[in-house]
Amino acid sequence: MTEYRKKRPARSGSNRQYSVKKRKRRITITIILASLITLLLVAGAWFYFYMRTFSSYAVLETLDISNSDERTVFLREKRGYIKCASDGVTFFDRKGILWAETYEMAQPLVDVCSPYFVVADLKGSDIYVYDESGLVNRMSVSHPILDVEISDQGVVAAATNDGTSNYIEILDKDGNELLTAKSVFNTSGYLMDISMSPDGSSLAAAFIYVSEGTLESKVVFYDFAGEGEISGGFNQYKDTVVTNVEFMNPTTVCAVGDNAITIYKVKPAPTIVYEDLNLKWEIQSAFFDENRLGLVVEDETSDFGNVIKVYNPSGKLIMDQGTDFAWNHASFAGDNVLLYSADDCELYSFYGRLRFAGTFDDRIEYLLPCETSRDFIYATASKTQFIRIK
Repeated sequence: MTEYRKKRPARSGSNRQYSVKKRKRRITITIILASLITLLLVAGAWFYFYMRTFSSYAVLETLDISNSDERTVFLREKRGYIKCASDGVTFFDRKGILWAETYEMAQPLVDVCSPYFVVADLKGSDIYVYDESGLVNRMSVSHPILDVEISDQGVVAAATNDGTSNYIEILDKDGNELLTAKSVFNTSGYLMDISMSPDGSSLAAAFIYVSEGTLESKVVFYDFAGEGEISGGFNQYKDTVVTNVEFMNPTTVCAVGDNAITIYKVKPAPTIVYEDLNLKWEIQSAFFDENRLGLVVEDETSDFGNVIKVYNPSGKLIMDQGTDFAWNHASFAGDNVLLYSADDCELYSFYGRLRFAGTFDDRIEYLLPCETSRDFIYATASKTQFIRIK
């Protein structure tokens, strides 16, 4: 039997053209819808991470680490957290204490540059170098210590003085002296602060001195790639006292006075990136991370009294937010600014949104941001807790 099938009529050119147009329109609509969904997801994620607000907190872990010493400082390290106090240092994570070392210091100074951190006693001579496993070395310098810094290679820079001269003493982690830079008070001024680059190749120092009866400041840069010679110096600070210099990242240094800020690029030679020497408000606190400079300033023209200002390494103002919160400590917490007092804290996004405001049950001895902007170490006199705002 022969099977017969009815032939389809051939499509005309206009029908084929219509089908192609229809298919293109569907593809276009699909692309538009996919783009809109992606945009909504991105907007939702942005809102979640930067604009979401919180009203309480939950305790994640509680550690038996007391913190009654008002000189206690907490710092983050890649594999744990550091508690530095006058009677010793403790290295811990969320599971508990990893190790602890004792010493006796009147006023401990501490700096961290992973994998090392260093502790020294203000006006003492002993320096302790640690890593995540414990004590690496104990060393001494010749003169009373004013400040101490460490690089990621374990190179230590100690700012010292003997009553007539300043010294910047550079040692390796084994205690071997690499070089010493000396400056005399009556010609160079009094050394106020130092900051060493993460790789240990450069150092910035702030000095104050008297010129024609007026107290002035200068910032000096040292290059340790050679013999520790001065690579640049700036003495434009005529009406302010520079008390703080800080490497924000390996090539950027910020100098902060009571009413002035300067951002420098260190390589290939120190140059000014941004500067304002006549700020119309007084700086109350300065804090840093590798990408930002944060200030809390007293501004009488503001409705709030205090203003939070955040700058990027180019000097661009990325946050300008008033606050009437009675704070005593300020720091970055991810892409937020954390302010806290003895009992309360506030957390602001860079967009000026108050993301969290809370009162804690026990007095806050220290509040340290952890890995995420929602997690903190909440240290009281009797215990140390990991908490998460929610």
